[in-house]
Amino acid sequence: MQLAEVNALSPENVENPYALYQLLRDESPVHWDANLEVLLVSRYDDVASVLRDPATFSSAVGAMTKAPPIEAIEIIANGHPPANTLITADPPVHGGYRSLVARAFTPRRVEKLREHVREVAHELIDAFVASGRVELVHEFSAPLPLTIIAEQLGVPRSRVSDFKKWSDAFMDFIGGLASEERSIQCAHEIIECQSYFDSRIEEYRSDPQDDILGVLLRAKLRGERPLDNPEVCSILQQFMLAGNETSTAAIAATWRFLLEQSDILDAVKRDRSLIPAVCEEIFRLESPVQNMFRLSTRDCEIAGVPVPAGTKIAVMFGAANRDPRAFPDPDRIDPHRSNVREHMAFGHGNHFCIGAGLARLEACVALDTLLDRLENVRFAPGSNDFSHNPMFIARGLRYLHLEFDAR
Repeated sequence: MQLAEVNALSPENVENPYALYQLLRDESPVHWDANLEVLLVSRYDDVASVLRDPATFSSAVGAMTKAPPIEAIEIIANGHPPANTLITADPPVHGGYRSLVARAFTPRRVEKLREHVREVAHELIDAFVASGRVELVHEFSAPLPLTIIAEQLGVPRSRVSDFKKWSDAFMDFIGGLASEERSIQCAHEIIECQSYFDSRIEEYRSDPQDDILGVLLRAKLRGERPLDNPEVCSILQQFMLAGNETSTAAIAATWRFLLEQSDILDAVKRDRSLIPAVCEEIFRLESPVQNMFRLSTRDCEIAGVPVPAGTKIAVMFGAANRDPRAFPDPDRIDPHRSNVREHMAFGHGNHFCIGAGLARLEACVALDTLLDRLENVRFAPGSNDFSHNPMFIARGLRYLHLEFDAR
């Protein structure tokens, strides 16, 4: 691959971006992608410097790689007006919303969910354990975090399938790689999701529950006013994606990496105390959020490269997390790294993922519970191509077929 040929959105690079990441880090760590019309920043230290400077590099740029079709835009316009609350907000606005949301993700509240996460994991395993086979993504790694975050957002289990549909719609829509037909379908489903949450919000205003939605509706922004429906829906939509896609991708990727690096799997079986560090390595190796965008607010430089005001920048978490300057032998799991928690899978700086504690808990409980229930786990012969969902922003296996012996 030559730098002149770089197209971060090509199907080959979206499916397997790691050769591109290495090329960029080694030869052009701050690189203009003319196809994407974005400046690609790929080295760990450079990504960190951008994320630590929100005044120069604004988050108020959105996450889309390209504009959706006009018909989809017109459909979306019938819903809530855009509300820059968390991912697309800058200080001081971002801080006001974040302080409200933080109340729903305190370490104490997250830890209280541990046994419930384990219960849901066992329920899901019960459904397939007798068969000796599982398609892990759709039968376990997706429904586990999806059920937990849906419940916390006031969505009953009877609507979890709808919740998944809406989550997929948001991800496909902002991902920018969906077909025109799919983009229009996603727009309709986003409006459907907003309508559902509007009805739940009205129910909660008169009878709030002790969950994330209840916390949001009881809170007042900077102590002055309650959140309005567009603000609440904006936050819920972001939780829907972060609370679903991140953990889903990590749980599935864990088993691919562990089966490919059987020495680490054997070590974890012998010593379960390695699980948290192994999960951190999975988050680093297969960063569920690969890229996010920033917009330069002034003429500046990144690593000595001039960056004009108004330049759209892709901070490449997936590339930074495999930068050998930060993580020696970066393509292997090493639970004994001294900086094992210093990856950027959850972002960096003031936009560090507020739900990271829950994602970590879910990944650890999932691995621990599967080790309890399944033995001699192996890839199902001839059933896996290890392909990923076609997205520039996020990364996750489409499916993972496994065979095992039940304990």
